[in-house]
Amino acid sequence: MRTISWKFLVEVDARTPSGEPLLMALLAATDSGAPALYERVANRLGRDVPEDAKDARSRWQTDVLLLHQLYRYQ
Repeated sequence: MRTISWKFLVEVDARTPSGEPLLMALLAATDSGAPALYERVANRLGRDVPEDAKDARSRWQTDVLLLHQLYRYQ
């Protein structure tokens, strides 16, 4: 499997409103480096990401859950 480019993921979420979870969280969920990838893209987009690694991982996981809820019935 090819590694997902963080620059591509920045483009994917460039227009995601600040109050909505980042779509790239779902793509990153398949990558073993997901928390670091999520943090890099979120920072590049000007999103607040907790400095603590455990809290940052929790933020990413929360975005994944929110996206599943948001698109479940669409």
